[in-house]
Amino acid sequence: MERHDAIGTAAMSEAIGAPPEALSPSHAAPSRAADMTTGWRLLLLIALVLASLLPGFFSIPVVDRDETRYAQASRQMVESGDYVVPRLGEANRFKKPIGIYWLQVAAVKLTGHGADAPIWVFRLPSLAAALLAVLLTFAIGRRLFDERTAFYAAALLGTCLVLAVEGRLAKTDAAQLAAAVAGQLALARFYLASAQERLRLGWVLLFWGAMAAAILIKGPIVPMLAALTAVTLALWDRRAAWLKRLRPAIGLPFLLLLVLPWLIAIAVQAGPAFFHESVSVDLLSKVAKGQEFHGAPPGAHFAAFWVAFWPGAALVAIAVPWVWANRTSPAVRFCVAWLVPFWIVFELIATKLPHYTLPAYPALALLAAGGLTTPRAGRDPLWARLLVAVAAIGGGLTAIAGPVLLYLLEQRLPLLPLAVAALVVLMAGYAVRQAFVSGVAAAVRVLLVEAPALYLLLFGLVAPQANRLWIAPRLEAAIARVACPGPQVMVAGFSEPSVMFVLGQDAQTGDGVKAADFLAQPGCRVVVVADHQQQLFDIRNQVLGRSPTVATTTNGINSANSRRLSFNVYVSPEQKGSQP
Repeated sequence: MERHDAIGTAAMSEAIGAPPEALSPSHAAPSRAADMTTGWRLLLLIALVLASLLPGFFSIPVVDRDETRYAQASRQMVESGDYVVPRLGEANRFKKPIGIYWLQVAAVKLTGHGADAPIWVFRLPSLAAALLAVLLTFAIGRRLFDERTAFYAAALLGTCLVLAVEGRLAKTDAAQLAAAVAGQLALARFYLASAQERLRLGWVLLFWGAMAAAILIKGPIVPMLAALTAVTLALWDRRAAWLKRLRPAIGLPFLLLLVLPWLIAIAVQAGPAFFHESVSVDLLSKVAKGQEFHGAPPGAHFAAFWVAFWPGAALVAIAVPWVWANRTSPAVRFCVAWLVPFWIVFELIATKLPHYTLPAYPALALLAAGGLTTPRAGRDPLWARLLVAVAAIGGGLTAIAGPVLLYLLEQRLPLLPLAVAALVVLMAGYAVRQAFVSGVAAAVRVLLVEAPALYLLLFGLVAPQANRLWIAPRLEAAIARVACPGPQVMVAGFSEPSVMFVLGQDAQTGDGVKAADFLAQPGCRVVVVADHQQQLFDIRNQVLGRSPTVATTTNGINSANSRRLSFNVYVSPEQKGSQP
């Protein structure tokens, strides 16, 4: 039997009640990992994901721009009690559906916090969704291949850089990923089932429920992924009878039952505005042109993949010959159908950000793990060992860059980041040694430990201490130094949404002219003027016959666009006697 036939048999084995290992000798090679029980594998996966995501989860300030927009809109939902129309300040926020706001509001309620909950509370849905996506990838891997392959696939997804970022941000993408993998799990079950097998209704409800959840979180992206996968498989196999197992006569009404109540409610309260902004302004404009300066040519996602899927990107490249050799097996075919059409669509869309292709990353992880766990005759080829070594070295160089960046920003270099950076460099060196001495698999095991250590350094130690990157908290601290209790605040020249989240919904933003007029009004007032608005502020004060004095100063770097800014803080005249 050829190797790809063995893999296909393993993928079908669950349907006929046989353990995959019994039918798939290509994945039954003895190893320490193969001796682990399912329970221990799951515990190890959970520990690996938490080790990758928790550093910095509680200590990194709110991040501009998207995280702040979602968290602030959820905060206002808690304050107002309006759970239908999301708002950011006074404006409706219709770019995305309601799902992520409901999840974040639920996190606030379940943790016992109020509207003033810290940012980490709003991040909890992303953390939970990232963990769920990894565990669901493990479940798919068990059905398609075997448990050892499933473990490596889930571990590669759980430690990849793009999930390390999305899993610690209060936004939609980790939640969308969990819905996508849940839907693909059900789709794989339909695809692999034998013609005689009767599937439980729960699989149908899982698929259509995942589609509904994804629509409520981020619109049609995940249903598009499922449709592309199903159509590709039907065309590739020249058979589509298995699609009847989706039972749309039951599934579609179930989906509508979950989605329509909010769509009707938003239509009643806001009219067609939501559909216009979310579909025409947000979704379709991203297809036609680069939105918010994020346009890029085809191939940009492929270029970003080598960083976004670190440390597993090298394994994907190594697995390409194995994928081609096993392209006739149902397991490999399902993963390719999951990956390729979806990826092509997003390469053709004008607006590009690295996380847009995240729903395809579990397929990449499964293919990489399939190639990794297949025994080879002799040693791994030199080019494969070189790729893994380069991945390890890349992690080591990034670890060196972390403390260097902290020093450039803060002019100080704490001992702990240096120590962790040295540890990561040592791990990288050991991974390189393992690649050339013991082979790719041995090096990958080191990389799976190197990744959480690197994230501890970058997200747990460097980012929270890089104070100049977090302007809104610096402004809050500067305002607190002027003894003006409960001031009305305006910020001129820095309008990122973090101002609203940190300084309060009533904090205003504008230019130097508006700041001068605002300060001239009675009451306890503070204005913060960025350097590029200072001239306008001074000219307007001359017209008003005023000469406010600087109470304190601060500076920072706008993390959203890397622009350096300096700020002067002014207080209303009746506060001049207070201590800065």
